[in-house]
Amino acid sequence: MTRYHNINGNRVKFTAEEETARDLEEAEWKKEYDATQYKRDRSTQFPELKEQLDLLFHDMTAGKGTKDGEWYKVVAKVKSDNPKPE
Repeated sequence: MTRYHNINGNRVKFTAEEETARDLEEAEWKKEYDATQYKRDRSTQFPELKEQLDLLFHDMTAGKGTKDGEWYKVVAKVKSDNPKPE
């Protein structure tokens, strides 16, 4: 893929060195993006915050502010289903 700069309204082709540098930058960006995929996956699977607060309220009312509570179980499942890479 040929890349270009926009310099003062003129389209100027990247040099070979600029192409190589951009390829390396893009590879690093992709590596970081891929390494944080678990965050995006988790964010779509966690219940809405208001639902989490309701779960916490009911857990606390029932004396289950521990790993036995429903909120903990829901959050732990999402995290175990989408583990953070080592």
